[in-house]
Amino acid sequence: MPADKDSQYKVGGAIKSQERDVSKFWKNANINIAFIGLENQVMPDRFMPLRVMNYDGAVYRNQYKEVQGQTDKTCYPVITLVVYFGKSEWTYGKNLHSCLNIPEALRPFVNDYRMNFYSIKDMQTEQIQKFQSDFRAIAEFFYALNNGTDYHPSDQVLKYPEETLDMISVFSEDDRFRDEYNANTANAKGEITMCEIYDKILMEGEAKGIAKGRQEGRQEGEAIGLAKGRLSVLTDLVKNGIITIMQAAEQEKMSVEEFSKLTGLAVN
Repeated sequence: MPADKDSQYKVGGAIKSQERDVSKFWKNANINIAFIGLENQVMPDRFMPLRVMNYDGAVYRNQYKEVQGQTDKTCYPVITLVVYFGKSEWTYGKNLHSCLNIPEALRPFVNDYRMNFYSIKDMQTEQIQKFQSDFRAIAEFFYALNNGTDYHPSDQVLKYPEETLDMISVFSEDDRFRDEYNANTANAKGEITMCEIYDKILMEGEAKGIAKGRQEGRQEGEAIGLAKGRLSVLTDLVKNGIITIMQAAEQEKMSVEEFSKLTGLAVN
């Protein structure tokens, strides 16, 4: 069930706000079994464990306020999952101690805090295939993108195509997926798969590439034609004694020898 993503904390007397990416309650009837937060990362963050601890602490603080003085109420666990979509290796630590400069004599007294970290790039394909939700399509895409392997999307029907394609566009900084969905929404009938979307993107890319190639070919042909036309005119002017071969060569910004070789005119 949806949970409040915002929390507040006080710094120097001022109230500050922080927001999780995704927050959910795992419930059984009206009983909260756990609070689950999801943090999506595209860039490594050295202090991510501190951020996670701060997010979790805010939820525990709110629970403490609710149960304080009530002997019949208990608290529920808070779980945060950090999902990393980046291409570069996450070289930073994944626990609180990695963020701190702890004197060795104090280390036994400093509680550690470990974050649950998952890198899409480092997942096994067998693990990705186990996902049953639309997240499988997201994981398949970023696994191929970040590992430089061929992308072969599955024919899994997307339950939430708009949200899935929007997420891929945002994290990959490639608007083609979102644009393709928006362009075909009005004509879309039935179910949508990543395979269909990606095929359309590839076909449009090929069509644009062909059109660009033709345009560049026409432009190159026109340039060659103009150059030949200028040479022909200058050659006739030299033959008729109106200008010298040196003047003609200067017009084309080349040496007399080069102009003579191109036109067949003899150098006097």
